Amino acid sequence: MKFDWKVAIPWFLSLVTVAVGIWQYADKQAQANREPFLRKQLDLIFEASDTVSLLANSTNPEAWEKARARFWVLYWGPLGIVEDNRIARCMIEASKLVPAPEVKTTPDLPVTALHTTSIRLSHVARDFILNNWDVELPSLQPAGSGQSASCD
Repeated sequence: MKFDWKVAIPWFLSLVTVAVGIWQYADKQAQANREPFLRKQLDLIFEASDTVSLLANSTNPEAWEKARARFWVLYWGPLGIVEDNRIARCMIEASKLVPAPEVKTTPDLPVTALHTTSIRLSHVARDFILNNWDVELPSLQPAGSGQSASCD
């Protein structure tokens, strides 16, 4: 029996097409399964940066108290599910300057001592998003700014 290339090649191409289709489906399904987590991660990281910025800059005692309450919820709860070590270190750094919820006095506003931590958190969050979301943005290296994105 002689091997017939005219029959084998279409069968081979059909099998390769089916295999590629299955692989693409599995890849898209895996991404769809990760999407809710990634969206929540992105939302919480933006919220943490926004909250610390508000704590650093607000002069409105009512808004500041609301942000302080939200900071501690993020700190002790949902942010811990999605953050990396650098974001965690920034939040720890901020926690040293944000009075605990049981402290009933509001500090002098704005809490400018939080400015450096706030900008560091936003830069660390930016780096985290760029690395994990495959986003391209220009580098943040302004001359003479002295701002570090380490939170070490």
